[in-house]
Amino acid sequence: MNSASRPGQGQLLGLLRSGVRFAHTGRPRGAAAGSNDAESHGENIWVFAHRRSEQVIYSFTKQLDGFHGLKQLPFNGKKTKPAKLRKDYWSPLAHIRFQPGQGSVGRSVFQKLRELKHLHEVAWTDELRHKRPEQYTSQDKKKIAEEKEKGFDYQPIRSKQERGIALNAQKQNAIADMASVLAGEGRGNKVLTAEAEGGEKELVDVTISWANDQDKKYAESWSSNVTHSLFEAPTYTSGEPEKPVTKAAA
Repeated sequence: MNSASRPGQGQLLGLLRSGVRFAHTGRPRGAAAGSNDAESHGENIWVFAHRRSEQVIYSFTKQLDGFHGLKQLPFNGKKTKPAKLRKDYWSPLAHIRFQPGQGSVGRSVFQKLRELKHLHEVAWTDELRHKRPEQYTSQDKKKIAEEKEKGFDYQPIRSKQERGIALNAQKQNAIADMASVLAGEGRGNKVLTAEAEGGEKELVDVTISWANDQDKKYAESWSSNVTHSLFEAPTYTSGEPEKPVTKAAA
Protein backbone atom coordinates (compact mmCIF):
# COMPACT_ATOMS: atom_id res chain seq x y z
CA MET A 1 0.00 0.00 0.00
CA ASN A 2 2.77 2.36 0.88
CA SER A 3 4.63 1.64 -2.33
CA ALA A 4 1.53 2.40 -4.42
CA SER A 5 1.16 5.90 -2.92
CA ARG A 6 4.73 6.95 -3.71
CA PRO A 7 5.34 9.00 -6.87
CA GLY A 8 7.04 7.13 -9.64
CA GLN A 9 10.44 7.92 -11.11
CA GLY A 10 8.84 9.46 -14.18
CA GLN A 11 6.83 11.88 -12.07
CA LEU A 12 9.94 12.99 -10.18
CA LEU A 13 11.81 13.64 -13.42
CA GLY A 14 8.88 15.66 -14.70
CA LEU A 15 8.86 17.84 -11.59
CA LEU A 16 12.61 18.42 -11.86
CA ARG A 17 12.35 19.39 -15.53
CA SER A 18 9.54 21.86 -14.88
CA GLY A 19 11.56 23.42 -12.04
CA VAL A 20 14.59 23.81 -14.27
CA ARG A 21 12.48 25.40 -17.02
CA PHE A 22 10.99 27.84 -14.49
CA ALA A 23 14.45 28.81 -13.22
CA HIS A 24 15.79 29.34 -16.73
CA THR A 25 12.87 31.49 -17.80
CA GLY A 26 13.12 33.61 -14.63
CA ARG A 27 16.82 34.48 -14.85
CA PRO A 28 16.78 36.70 -17.95
CA ARG A 29 14.09 38.90 -16.42
CA GLY A 30 16.14 39.36 -13.26
CA ALA A 31 19.30 40.01 -15.24
CA ALA A 32 17.57 42.64 -17.38
CA ALA A 33 16.26 44.43 -14.31
CA GLY A 34 19.72 44.39 -12.77
CA SER A 35 21.31 45.80 -15.92
CA ASN A 36 18.75 48.63 -16.04
CA ASP A 37 19.49 49.53 -12.43
CA ALA A 38 23.21 49.54 -13.18
CA GLU A 39 22.73 51.91 -16.12
CA SER A 40 20.61 54.35 -14.09
CA HIS A 41 22.96 54.25 -11.10
CA GLY A 42 24.67 57.64 -11.01
CA GLU A 43 21.99 59.71 -12.73
CA ASN A 44 21.39 61.54 -9.44
CA ILE A 45 24.06 62.89 -7.11
CA TRP A 46 23.08 64.45 -3.80
CA VAL A 47 25.45 66.84 -2.06
CA PHE A 48 24.96 67.16 1.70
CA ALA A 49 26.50 69.85 3.91
CA HIS A 50 26.81 70.23 7.67
CA ARG A 51 24.94 73.27 8.93
CA ARG A 52 27.71 74.40 11.30
CA SER A 53 31.05 72.94 10.19
CA GLU A 54 30.32 73.06 6.41
CA GLN A 55 31.61 69.52 5.94
CA VAL A 56 30.47 67.92 2.67
CA ILE A 57 29.29 64.41 1.78
CA TYR A 58 28.42 63.12 -1.70
CA SER A 59 25.76 60.46 -2.13
CA PHE A 60 23.90 58.58 -4.86
CA THR A 61 20.79 58.41 -2.68
CA LYS A 62 18.42 61.05 -1.35
CA GLN A 63 18.75 59.70 2.18
CA LEU A 64 22.12 60.19 3.83
CA ASP A 65 23.80 56.88 4.66
CA GLY A 66 25.54 57.16 8.00
CA PHE A 67 27.91 54.25 7.40
CA HIS A 68 29.20 55.33 3.98
CA GLY A 69 28.90 59.03 4.78
CA LEU A 70 31.24 58.84 7.75
CA LYS A 71 33.89 57.27 5.52
CA GLN A 72 34.05 60.53 3.56
CA LEU A 73 34.84 62.59 6.66
CA PRO A 74 38.54 62.67 7.56
CA PHE A 75 39.97 62.95 11.04
CA ASN A 76 41.43 66.46 11.26
CA GLY A 77 41.97 66.52 14.99
CA LYS A 78 40.12 66.02 18.22
CA LYS A 79 36.34 66.55 17.96
CA THR A 80 36.51 67.26 14.21
CA LYS A 81 34.86 64.00 13.12
CA PRO A 82 31.45 63.10 14.58
CA ALA A 83 30.75 59.63 15.93
CA LYS A 84 27.52 59.52 13.91
CA LEU A 85 25.61 61.68 11.44
CA ARG A 86 22.83 63.64 13.10
CA LYS A 87 19.96 64.40 10.76
CA ASP A 88 19.33 67.79 12.37
CA TYR A 89 22.86 68.93 11.44
CA TRP A 90 22.97 67.67 7.84
CA SER A 91 20.86 68.95 4.97
CA PRO A 92 20.95 68.72 1.15
CA LEU A 93 23.10 71.41 -0.42
CA ALA A 94 22.50 70.53 -4.07
CA HIS A 95 21.07 67.84 -6.32
CA ILE A 96 22.90 67.08 -9.58
CA ARG A 97 20.73 65.40 -12.23
CA PHE A 98 21.81 63.81 -15.50
CA GLN A 99 19.67 62.64 -18.39
CA PRO A 100 18.24 59.07 -18.27
CA GLY A 101 20.80 56.54 -19.43
CA GLN A 102 23.78 58.72 -18.43
CA GLY A 103 24.54 56.95 -15.18
CA SER A 104 28.12 56.30 -16.28
CA VAL A 105 28.64 60.06 -16.66
CA GLY A 106 27.29 60.63 -13.16
CA ARG A 107 29.56 57.98 -11.70
CA SER A 108 32.53 59.64 -13.38
CA VAL A 109 31.54 63.02 -11.91
CA PHE A 110 31.01 61.45 -8.48
CA GLN A 111 34.49 59.95 -8.53
CA LYS A 112 36.15 63.22 -9.52
CA LEU A 113 34.27 65.21 -6.88
CA ARG A 114 35.36 62.73 -4.22
CA GLU A 115 38.97 62.90 -5.40
CA LEU A 116 39.03 66.70 -5.41
CA LYS A 117 37.49 66.83 -1.94
CA HIS A 118 40.17 64.47 -0.64
CA LEU A 119 42.84 66.59 -2.33
CA HIS A 120 41.61 69.74 -0.55
CA GLU A 121 41.77 67.92 2.77
CA VAL A 122 45.30 66.51 2.49
CA ALA A 123 47.18 68.83 0.09
CA TRP A 124 46.45 72.23 1.62
CA THR A 125 48.85 75.15 1.28
CA ASP A 126 50.56 77.21 3.98
CA GLU A 127 47.80 79.79 3.61
CA LEU A 128 45.58 77.55 5.71
CA ARG A 129 47.99 77.89 8.64
CA HIS A 130 47.28 81.62 8.96
CA LYS A 131 44.16 83.23 10.38
CA ARG A 132 41.90 85.39 8.29
CA PRO A 133 41.51 89.08 9.26
CA GLU A 134 37.97 88.48 10.54
CA GLN A 135 39.37 85.82 12.89
CA TYR A 136 41.92 88.10 14.58
CA THR A 137 41.52 88.46 18.31
CA SER A 138 42.36 91.62 20.24
CA GLN A 139 45.63 89.99 21.28
CA ASP A 140 46.44 89.20 17.63
CA LYS A 141 45.78 92.79 16.59
CA LYS A 142 48.01 94.06 19.37
CA LYS A 143 50.80 91.70 18.31
CA ILE A 144 50.44 92.79 14.66
CA ALA A 145 50.76 96.46 15.64
CA GLU A 146 53.84 95.78 17.78
CA GLU A 147 55.58 93.83 15.02
CA LYS A 148 54.67 96.45 12.44
CA GLU A 149 56.45 99.12 14.48
CA LYS A 150 59.54 96.92 14.38
CA GLY A 151 59.25 96.57 10.60
CA PHE A 152 57.95 93.01 10.54
CA ASP A 153 54.85 91.63 8.83
CA TYR A 154 53.31 89.36 11.45
CA GLN A 155 50.51 86.94 10.54
CA PRO A 156 48.72 85.13 13.38
CA ILE A 157 48.94 81.35 13.19
CA ARG A 158 45.96 79.06 13.68
CA SER A 159 46.06 76.51 16.45
CA LYS A 160 45.77 72.79 15.69
CA GLN A 161 42.07 72.85 16.52
CA GLU A 162 41.48 75.92 14.34
CA ARG A 163 43.27 74.25 11.42
CA GLY A 164 41.05 71.20 11.82
CA ILE A 165 37.94 73.39 11.72
CA ALA A 166 39.24 75.16 8.60
CA LEU A 167 39.94 71.84 6.89
CA ASN A 168 36.43 70.64 7.66
CA ALA A 169 34.84 73.63 5.91
CA GLN A 170 34.74 72.29 2.34
CA LYS A 171 31.44 73.77 1.18
CA GLN A 172 32.90 76.56 -0.95
CA ASN A 173 35.54 74.25 -2.41
CA ALA A 174 32.89 71.65 -3.25
CA ILE A 175 30.80 74.16 -5.22
CA ALA A 176 33.86 75.36 -7.14
CA ASP A 177 34.74 71.72 -7.86
CA MET A 178 31.24 71.08 -9.17
CA ALA A 179 31.55 73.95 -11.65
CA SER A 180 34.94 72.71 -12.83
CA VAL A 181 34.00 69.03 -13.21
CA LEU A 182 30.67 69.76 -14.92
CA ALA A 183 32.57 71.96 -17.39
CA GLY A 184 34.42 68.85 -18.57
CA GLU A 185 37.72 69.60 -16.87
CA GLY A 186 40.03 66.74 -15.97
CA ARG A 187 41.36 63.70 -17.78
CA GLY A 188 38.77 61.02 -18.46
CA ASN A 189 35.83 63.28 -17.60
CA LYS A 190 32.76 61.76 -19.30
CA VAL A 191 30.88 65.07 -19.19
CA LEU A 192 33.02 66.01 -22.19
CA THR A 193 31.62 64.11 -25.18
CA ALA A 194 33.70 65.74 -27.92
CA GLU A 195 36.08 68.63 -28.46
CA ALA A 196 36.27 70.56 -31.72
CA GLU A 197 39.47 71.82 -33.30
CA GLY A 198 38.64 75.40 -32.33
CA GLY A 199 38.59 74.45 -28.65
CA GLU A 200 34.80 74.30 -28.33
CA LYS A 201 33.57 71.50 -26.10
CA GLU A 202 30.47 69.37 -26.45
CA LEU A 203 29.23 68.73 -22.94
CA VAL A 204 26.47 66.65 -21.42
CA ASP A 205 23.47 68.66 -20.19
CA VAL A 206 23.22 68.78 -16.40
CA THR A 207 20.65 70.25 -14.01
CA ILE A 208 21.52 71.38 -10.49
CA SER A 209 18.85 72.10 -7.90
CA TRP A 210 19.96 74.25 -4.97
CA ALA A 211 18.68 74.62 -1.43
CA ASN A 212 20.02 78.19 -1.46
CA ASP A 213 20.34 79.96 -4.80
CA GLN A 214 23.19 82.10 -3.44
CA ASP A 215 25.48 79.09 -2.98
CA LYS A 216 26.13 78.74 -6.71
CA LYS A 217 27.94 82.11 -6.62
CA TYR A 218 30.86 80.52 -4.77
CA ALA A 219 31.97 79.30 -8.21
CA GLU A 220 33.56 81.91 -10.48
CA SER A 221 31.54 80.77 -13.49
CA TRP A 222 29.36 77.94 -14.78
CA SER A 223 29.48 76.33 -18.21
CA SER A 224 26.51 76.65 -20.56
CA ASN A 225 25.54 72.97 -20.21
CA VAL A 226 24.51 73.50 -16.57
CA THR A 227 20.95 74.57 -15.76
CA HIS A 228 20.19 75.86 -12.26
CA SER A 229 16.96 75.50 -10.33
CA LEU A 230 15.71 75.46 -6.75
CA PHE A 231 14.36 72.73 -4.52
CA GLU A 232 10.60 72.58 -4.14
CA ALA A 233 11.11 73.86 -0.58
CA PRO A 234 14.37 75.87 -0.68
CA THR A 235 15.99 77.00 2.55
CA TYR A 236 16.65 80.46 1.11
CA THR A 237 16.03 82.32 -2.13
CA SER A 238 17.18 85.78 -3.16
CA GLY A 239 14.11 86.31 -5.32
CA GLU A 240 16.24 86.97 -8.38
CA PRO A 241 14.82 85.42 -11.57
CA GLU A 242 16.89 82.71 -13.18
CA LYS A 243 18.78 83.92 -16.23
CA PRO A 244 18.22 81.71 -19.29
CA VAL A 245 21.34 79.98 -20.52
CA THR A 246 22.05 80.64 -24.19
CA LYS A 247 23.73 77.76 -25.96
CA ALA A 248 25.75 78.12 -29.10
CA ALA A 249 24.20 76.63 -32.20
CA ALA A 250 25.70 73.32 -33.23
